[in-house]
Amino acid sequence: MEKKYEAIDNIIAIEVYLYIIFTFITKGEAIRNILLFSSFFLWLATIKNRRISWILKEPVSLLFWGNIASILIAVPFSIDPLYSLSSLKMDPLRAIVIFCLVSTMLSDEKSLKRFVTLSFFLLVFTISVGYYSYWAYDLPLMRPMTVIRHAWHSRFAIDLNTLMSFTFVLFLLNKDRKQRVLLLTLIAAGISGVILSSSRGGLAGFVFIALVWMIYFQWNKSLNTKIVVASSALIILIFTAALFLSPVMKNRFFYDKQNILSIGERTPIWGPLLSAAFQKPFLGWGYGSEIFSMDLPFENTPYKIAPVHVKPAFRNPHNPFLRIFFHQGIAGVILYAALLIAAVRAFWRDSLDSQGMKSYILVACSGLLVGTYIVNAMVENSQLRDLALILGIGLAAKNIKNENSHT
Repeated sequence: MEKKYEAIDNIIAIEVYLYIIFTFITKGEAIRNILLFSSFFLWLATIKNRRISWILKEPVSLLFWGNIASILIAVPFSIDPLYSLSSLKMDPLRAIVIFCLVSTMLSDEKSLKRFVTLSFFLLVFTISVGYYSYWAYDLPLMRPMTVIRHAWHSRFAIDLNTLMSFTFVLFLLNKDRKQRVLLLTLIAAGISGVILSSSRGGLAGFVFIALVWMIYFQWNKSLNTKIVVASSALIILIFTAALFLSPVMKNRFFYDKQNILSIGERTPIWGPLLSAAFQKPFLGWGYGSEIFSMDLPFENTPYKIAPVHVKPAFRNPHNPFLRIFFHQGIAGVILYAALLIAAVRAFWRDSLDSQGMKSYILVACSGLLVGTYIVNAMVENSQLRDLALILGIGLAAKNIKNENSHT
């Protein structure tokens, strides 16, 4: 019986890794769904034989389920309940599945080591398609424009920051000098990619991720001042060269004052959103992205119509905190903010009490939560399923074990 469960676990783990791979590939939505839900079916079929108590008892887990509950509560009070109900199969359902699978199936050292190794290869792929598209199509800013990977520059920067964080863990674990040089070179290319993407949110996110790592090394008394100075000088040099060579970057960072003051045309979205949200501040207008495109929530505001009718690019809030306030009300925002704060606190605290891979992965997750899901999220529309992946990895590392997952 034990061998049977071990075989099932191996199948689930393979499907989870394949799903992560396909997360960074534009094509393959059907494949992603098959991998995700077939592995979840196997996981549920063997749930009685798993040690998964932290999914129900951990403060981070409880707040995650609280966020799911706030989404469910928003459905019956929606201006279009049937649409809100149908929307649950998109982000919330996937977030639940990812959270459960990743937090339990990667909760041992071998699985986490495979994950950071996989992050390295995904970073190679992402950087390659980014640089290829940048040069082949003479793009004004770097982003992937290939058949297998196509993304806007802001998403490209987020992906690079995510993959670089876990590749850096692989660098810290690796003792071979040549391999460490290779990993550092790849990370440097990734940093250059973030800069050349011209994503101000992505660049700000990277800075805060780097700050989290610097605080960690300083706390452990392992920070080499010369390395910090050299790294900072290299980043400044790359950024300066990019500004000098790219007129687009000059405009985005310095000259286009209207764009800068409007935070990349976010404020024309946020004004109508807040006016509408304060009409229903407690329960929101209902879950589902299309509700933000309906005119009804804006009829009793000075704006009268949905922002998307002013400009197609205004179809989403570009801020998860304001998006949640609009759709789920103030309780949803409080639960979401509490989840992020609790996760950063829990992961950071455990990283200082641990060592080796467990400690490094927890720092990486803390940095991503701060840099991507708090700082960068102020101007980008991050999704719950993406957050669930980072939370799942953090909880897997936090509850890392060497024994089998079966009782």
